[in-house]
Amino acid sequence: MTKVSYVYVYCLSIMMLMLIGLGLANLYSAGADSGVFATQLRSLLVGMLAFVIFAWFIPLRLVNNYAYPACFAISLSLVLVLMLGQSGGGAQRWLGVGSLRFQPSEFAKLTVVFGVAKFFYLQRSLPLFTLSHLRPVLLFALGTFVLIFKQPDFGTAGVCLLIAFAQLAFVRIRIGWKLITAILVLLVGTAVVGWEFFLHDYQKLRVLNLLDPSLDPSGSSYNILQSLVAVGSGKQFGKGFLQGTQTQLQFLPARHTDFIFSVFAEEHGFWVCCLVFVLFGGIALIALEIAREARDVFSSLVAIGIGAFLFIEFTINAAMILGIFPVVGMPMPFFSFGGTALLTSCVALGILAAISRESAKGQRKRN
Repeated sequence: MTKVSYVYVYCLSIMMLMLIGLGLANLYSAGADSGVFATQLRSLLVGMLAFVIFAWFIPLRLVNNYAYPACFAISLSLVLVLMLGQSGGGAQRWLGVGSLRFQPSEFAKLTVVFGVAKFFYLQRSLPLFTLSHLRPVLLFALGTFVLIFKQPDFGTAGVCLLIAFAQLAFVRIRIGWKLITAILVLLVGTAVVGWEFFLHDYQKLRVLNLLDPSLDPSGSSYNILQSLVAVGSGKQFGKGFLQGTQTQLQFLPARHTDFIFSVFAEEHGFWVCCLVFVLFGGIALIALEIAREARDVFSSLVAIGIGAFLFIEFTINAAMILGIFPVVGMPMPFFSFGGTALLTSCVALGILAAISRESAKGQRKRN
């Protein structure tokens, strides 16, 4: 058991390095004539340092103790974003402190993981949870969703909610008709009210474009159509590094961020894309194994939440560029340009490695 736990740490480290290497090379190709590669490289140095610190030097009890303060701090920063945040690309998502600029909604993905895990850790004496027991954690997840959605950033808001639901799926909850009815009413009601009163016109168009990509080929459908051309032209083995015509001739929009994986698919083809699917799938499976061997409820649910966070983001981004999910501005972990997103992913894997490492220590002491 101990040896297996340490193997997980090594596997996570190797998988992360492979994804970072592929992502950096791909970003260089996407932004060969700009400074995004150099900026991402500087962000990577910070991210790797954070990975090492959280994996080997910060004890999990410290993460547990400061879970709620971290949730409060990020929630406060999300409120400040709506009041004082910096705008860019039609959204108000960033806070600036001097020359430092960061996106609190990226950190919110981790604080949702911590907040949900801490709640069930404190309530671990309960053998079974009812809907009334879950009200505080559901309000926390919905509150985070609303604060991020208002920026507007529907993609990140939705991911935070999905992370919480993924963690809830591994908790013993009394399932009755009242709960099922409440969930269905909540989902349908949210969809109807959101469509009528909260979604902007461009967000509605993205959903309609999913149903009919030819709806507005020179306007709202342009991004996804160009992405499909790039992915399809990559075929099995790709056009080669720096040889993607959609990318190099700048037909592909948002090629550094939302559609970064379209660049990868065009240049490297189907089979290398499968390798990326295997790496993210492997991380998710290892996260579940680490959760199974974790020392306590908090560590277990944090591992589940981190695995869900990385896999959900990857899956939505991949589905988005393939035209089977609306374009919601979802970054690809370790691939998309963005310092805060990269730092968050590195910290997440660092904490996952720490959970596995401390589980191994616990097993060794008991033996």
